[in-house]
Amino acid sequence: MLPSLKDPTVCMRAWSARVWWSRAERLAGFERLRGRGWHSLRRKFASDLMDQPLKVLCELGGWKTAKTVLQCYQRPDEGQLRKALEARRRSVG
Repeated sequence: MLPSLKDPTVCMRAWSARVWWSRAERLAGFERLRGRGWHSLRRKFASDLMDQPLKVLCELGGWKTAKTVLQCYQRPDEGQLRKALEARRRSVG
């Protein structure tokens, strides 16, 4: 997702992203909150791209297994669930 500073052909290490995130929070004057950080960005990324093929999402997000995405990162919201139900009703009815 984010290229490494030393080698742009590989992804940035998580600890580098945490340092950047902490700096950005401090510079923006945000209070440090538990649950807001690197993983929340990855969850948002995975959820926003939920309509993409899982293999494509894993490649874009740097996940090695689809299981990780499905168990830890994708979080459907109410709008996505309603859209899926409506699509099912149209196809059945």
